[in-house]
Amino acid sequence: MLDFLNKSYPFNDDPKQNLKLITGISLGMFLFILFFQPIDLMTTDFNNKLLIIAGFGGITFFSLVLALIIAPSVLPGLFLPGKWNFKRDIVLNACIWATISVASIFYARYVGQTNITFYSVFTIVFISLVPVAILIISNRFEILKIKLQDALNLNKKPDKISTEKNEPVEIEFESENKFEKISLQLNEIIMLRSADNYVEVFWEKEGEIKKKLIRQTLQNTEHQLITYPQIIRCHRTCLFNTNYVSKLNIYPQGYKLKLKYIEEEIPVSRQYILKVKEVLQIK
Repeated sequence: MLDFLNKSYPFNDDPKQNLKLITGISLGMFLFILFFQPIDLMTTDFNNKLLIIAGFGGITFFSLVLALIIAPSVLPGLFLPGKWNFKRDIVLNACIWATISVASIFYARYVGQTNITFYSVFTIVFISLVPVAILIISNRFEILKIKLQDALNLNKKPDKISTEKNEPVEIEFESENKFEKISLQLNEIIMLRSADNYVEVFWEKEGEIKKKLIRQTLQNTEHQLITYPQIIRCHRTCLFNTNYVSKLNIYPQGYKLKLKYIEEEIPVSRQYILKVKEVLQIK
């Protein structure tokens, strides 16, 4: 009955995306308490009250940073893509809720000079649930967005998707300033990697590895290649050609891909591991 708790569940390990989400949630927490004032603070001075309320936003911020950024960096083994499931996600969210609630109660008592009663504790605990609820909704939205994009890719018309091995497909990569162009056969492309404001293109020609920098974003490049299902994203900084995969290795730090002609192993983000394993037909 509770088997679904052990079902694999994606964990977003993108620090930048998580930091943006955390900042937005913390700011929302601050504004909510500021405008609705559900917590009875003893001070009447507006500036002092503003600083105290900002503290609740700070508690939310540091609690989420601890759970979503610091913990995965310090304890990567607990957040491995193949091991992360519904049960662990529920436990993580419960820990976030408990941390925000307990810290906020002590903060309200000793900094805000709030009288601790059953009602005030209930109010703080209930308010502390809001950041967790937003976090869950945001994560579900991201998962649905990924699934929707996959569904749209599957529904592409056959004449727009070239999957026949014998049919040559030429792709032209153009820089943002239109000054640089490079044309490659689809089956030559090994991977594309973000390098600051450039995309580094790796391809194979007669058994020899070649590469070139094009001033372009990886996001635009991925959109250009969306009709070619053999080119997928494995990390926020990398796209790869599934036809060049030699092996998918797992380490304590996470998954890494070994590509033909590429000496270094390519990291696979927890956000994309399920898609990568699905495409490579790995359980």
